Amino acid sequence: MGFRTGNGWAGFRGSAVLAAVLLGSTGCSDDATGLKVPAFPVRGKVTFEGQPAAGAFVVFHPKTAVKPGEEVLKPRATVKPDGEFTLSTASDGDGAPAGEYDVTVQWTKPVKQGADLVAGPNVIPKAYAEPATTPLHVTVRDSDNALEPFAITKK
Repeated sequence: MGFRTGNGWAGFRGSAVLAAVLLGSTGCSDDATGLKVPAFPVRGKVTFEGQPAAGAFVVFHPKTAVKPGEEVLKPRATVKPDGEFTLSTASDGDGAPAGEYDVTVQWTKPVKQGADLVAGPNVIPKAYAEPATTPLHVTVRDSDNALEPFAITKK
């Protein structure tokens, strides 16, 4: 037993204390997702011209600036056939950290190209594709979040 030789239990206790200090100082996340900040459930719905935007891609862009070297977390989701979505940041359906976000939506409906289906052009108005121009802004609270539907039109 390598750690019990020499100083016996005193050496073992010292090693255990050192391990605990190292784990505490490395910034280990406190949940299974690996996020260093808590994420909260976020659900919503996207329609375009009154129809569910099945397959549209939704991204939440944080409005707060990050520190140099810090990872920018962009929660995202793919809209389901009924128009609903559930955000994910580090794992499926884990939600988003609390804060304010600009929301972008893109929907590239598949088009037939020969015998293949390929991604077609984005059918959502261009303003919704960029954080600087999107009219969609939300606040994620530190609780369960059921957002108002994003009812997108051509105008």
